Parts: sequence; structure tokens; C-alpha cells
Amino acid sequence: MASQAEHAPAAILLAAGLGRRLGGVPKSALQIDGRSLFVRLVDALRGAGIEDIGAVIGPYADVLLPLAQRCGVRVIRQPVLDAPLATSQRLAVQDHLRHHPPGRALLLLVADLPLLAREDLVPLLQAWAQRSPGVEARMPVVGGVRGHPVCLSWVAVQAVAERPAGQGVRDWLAVAGDAVQPVVTDREAHITDLDTPADLEALRRRLWPRPVGWPW
Repeated sequence: MASQAEHAPAAILLAAGLGRRLGGVPKSALQIDGRSLFVRLVDALRGAGIEDIGAVIGPYADVLLPLAQRCGVRVIRQPVLDAPLATSQRLAVQDHLRHHPPGRALLLLVADLPLLAREDLVPLLQAWAQRSPGVEARMPVVGGVRGHPVCLSWVAVQAVAERPAGQGVRDWLAVAGDAVQPVVTDREAHITDLDTPADLEALRRRLWPRPVGWPW
């Protein structure tokens, strides 16, 4: 078992992308049954026992800030337009180090996961709580594909923060060796994201007759 006190990790949503491949839209504003992906993910996290939630927000603040405020989510502003994901990850880990005591883990997830629900998060959090000593990161792997979210120990958060400028979580994972342990699962919600018009149409077909669309 892990040596640190068993507290639920904090979580940070990465919602600062431009959504260029979808035509330039805030992907986490997409609504399913009238509820945005942003709100659905916050509800899923809270349903899994995570109350301490932040979000990295860059462009589309006019749409996403009201969602974050309505959900009671701490906002981390990304000032660089079209910044790479690694930049948002670095902002997230730096924010985590500033706002939490040593030992608190971090669940880091992209904010365009339309199927992710409490039922997907609970097994991952249980696997995190049961990890062996020396394991500093766990993430779901579905059919050999690495998914989201990734759970990082305090040690891992520090290590990512100390990477050279321009590098993020993926760069640390690539050199972390046995400190990284996958959680093998068949839950496709971990690898179903929203990047392209084809992804959106596939989601609509999958969820039919539930309404899927933009709030404007």
C-alpha cells in the first residue's frame, strides 16, 4: 500500500485548447442532454469522492469561466493563445504544488472526455489507493492505448514541474520506468475523446437519441 495518508487526490481539468480541428470551439462546452462536458466531468469527479477540483482555462473564457464558477471550480488561467498541452500541464502541476500540502496526489485529465463517468473513475482511484510502494503514477490502458486521467503522486508532480520548459507529463512518463504502472481496463470512456468532426458524429451515433450539441 502507499505510504502517504489516504486522501482523495485533487483533480485538475485541462480545458485551454482552441479546438481548432472542430472548427475553433471550446470542446468542454459541448452538451449531452443539456449538460456540458465540463459540468459532467466535475459531477463525475465529485461522485467519485473528489471535491478539490481546478481547471486550466485559456481561450473561450467567456463560455468556460461561467461554467467553472457555477461548479465551484478553481480557475487557473492560461494566458498563451494556442499553447501546447504540455504548457497547460505545467500550469496545473505548479498550481497543485502551491495550493496543497506535501503528499497530496493529483488526478490530471483532459476536459473533452464525453463518456467519462463516476463508474469509470472509482476503479481507477481504488487502484491508485492500492498501488505498491515506489509507484508514482497510474493511468488507464484500454486495448494497449494509454488513456485519461493520469494519477500522479506528489513526487511525480514535483518531477513534472522540474522538467525543462516545454515538457509535460508525457515527457516524465517516458523516463519514469517502474514508477509508472498502468491500470488495464476495458472501459472505453478512458480513450474516447473529442478532437474532430468525425469524433463528434461518432458520439452522436453512439448516444442517439440523446441530444448532443453546442449551446449556441
